[in-house]
Amino acid sequence: MFSRNFSKILLSATAFGMLSACAVIDKKDTPQESNWFVQLFEKDGQSYADKATLAYSNGNFEKTLIYTTEALKDNPRNQQALLVGALAAEKLGRYNRARQYYEDLIIIDGNETSVLGSSNGQPQKLKEIAKNNLRAITIAQSNLTIEDRDGVKHFSISDDASEEISKRTIVNALNKETVESKEAKTTSLDDIFSPAERNIVSRFLILRELAEKDFITKDEFLSRRSANIGGLLPLTNKAPGVGIDAPTPSPDLIIERLEVLKEGVETRTITPREFSAERDVIIEALMSPAPRHRIKNKAPSKNILDAADDLRRLEILYDLNLITERERQAEKKAVEKYLGIDRSPKKPVAESVATQTSAPATTPQAVAPENNIVATPKPEEPNKVAAPITPNVSSPF
Repeated sequence: MFSRNFSKILLSATAFGMLSACAVIDKKDTPQESNWFVQLFEKDGQSYADKATLAYSNGNFEKTLIYTTEALKDNPRNQQALLVGALAAEKLGRYNRARQYYEDLIIIDGNETSVLGSSNGQPQKLKEIAKNNLRAITIAQSNLTIEDRDGVKHFSISDDASEEISKRTIVNALNKETVESKEAKTTSLDDIFSPAERNIVSRFLILRELAEKDFITKDEFLSRRSANIGGLLPLTNKAPGVGIDAPTPSPDLIIERLEVLKEGVETRTITPREFSAERDVIIEALMSPAPRHRIKNKAPSKNILDAADDLRRLEILYDLNLITERERQAEKKAVEKYLGIDRSPKKPVAESVATQTSAPATTPQAVAPENNIVATPKPEEPNKVAAPITPNVSSPF
């Protein structure tokens, strides 16, 4: 009985002593002492961190991750283990784990430096190495897969995904371009645009947005638009290039990829040549400026209902600011022409006959004024050509 009571008293005294110690530490703990306390245990797990570094230097990346895990069990803040673990995870394509380790290094924000993973071969702070390599991972993970089929570049995207993307792209653009509600037009997209036609419209919308955001030059915009405008105006222009009606990613995805590449150049994660090469591939896959092969243009409508859909389609393209007023009127006349509708003004029959039969015997001469200067008629002013719908952009490249 005495031993049991003695054990209880000893346990209570120990607990009281621990609580008192915690209170004293908490009371006397200053920021300086707190930093010292963290640094005291910062090197825990160092033995495994050294083994991980040695394994990484020997190219054994799987073993590096094993040692890294053991080191981080002892000390989750061991910066050496976090760095070599992140680098090894990158080598093995395990980007999510590498991202986690780099983010931990950024949060720790220590003063340690290293040559491993440095972008310039000189010692850098681990936080800076982590930031630069995180950008490189973002570039790798946001890659747009582009395939080359029959000499034409295509975005790798399924038809099902594309159908939803293209419709959403057009609806968002309509809401942005128009002031008044266009619910009737947006709800009828399925009725008047086929999936292939929606893909074409989406590509022109993306092309225009790239020009507005200075990812392509004005000349690049114009050359691609003029070479493929037949995809929007089939009756008055040459057919567009093959592949323009294929599925395409959303504008946000393409612009995000280009922004990541541009940031990679600014931080020297990739070279300007690498940026330019991938940018050119993306733009080429979107729309070619000189198509080697062209698709067959849509045939003219031969009945009133189909022609009405053609005219409604023109109205939407105009609302999207993809065609000019002059282009719309020219295509509208072509639609009516194939239906046999002639809206050109005609002279009255009686006036026409009178003009043909009653020609004057002599051509009247213009009476010269007293100063013998003959009045010449003013030449007619040429029809004003509508300005092309080209954003006033300049190239940042």
